[in-house]
Amino acid sequence: MIGNQRAGVAGRESGKQNVFRQLVSLLLPMVLLGPGCTATSSFLSFAGVDKPTGAPCRVAVMWIPEVRLTPDVVHGGARVPSLGGRVYLFGEEIKYPIVCEGRIVVDLFDTTPGKEKASLPLEEWRIDKDTLKRLEHRDAVGWGYNLALPWGTYKPEIKQVELRLRFEPLKSDYPLYADSAPVTFKNDMQITTRETQHIVKPKTQETQQTKAN
Repeated sequence: MIGNQRAGVAGRESGKQNVFRQLVSLLLPMVLLGPGCTATSSFLSFAGVDKPTGAPCRVAVMWIPEVRLTPDVVHGGARVPSLGGRVYLFGEEIKYPIVCEGRIVVDLFDTTPGKEKASLPLEEWRIDKDTLKRLEHRDAVGWGYNLALPWGTYKPEIKQVELRLRFEPLKSDYPLYADSAPVTFKNDMQITTRETQHIVKPKTQETQQTKAN
């Protein structure tokens, strides 16, 4: 009898994971459609809750496979290479995304084919609870968090990265980890903006001295 109960629980968990994977596979196309496709009501939020909250059990993240120039508020709005993504939290019942107080940590590993695999991240971003609160935004899927990560160690020869994200709920000691997978940049490492395209080149010592004079 105990064996049957365990098999039943395992079956239900497996079913939830399958539903979760199917849901995640639908999110990226919606995110990449852009602001013009944002609806006034959530595609999945059929519960009628304006901003659903609760204890998250799963986290999903969709990364935009491009490096873009975005304003860096820390450095006076200077345009810097950045990575963008969208994070969603889900409760035990996967019906619609929820919001929750907490922190996000993102580690970036260079997984460009042909390079030796690194054991330490090339870059790490830490987003505190107050900043994360300001990143809450509702789109066609529901409530989530928009990420724009300034990439200080970016180099044009980096063609592929692995991004590992974890969400640390404020009222829990157990972080949630998003599935990590290689992200291959579609724009061939050209920094795309709406106006034009730029290729970031490292500053030479001569250039820096000229500016200093």
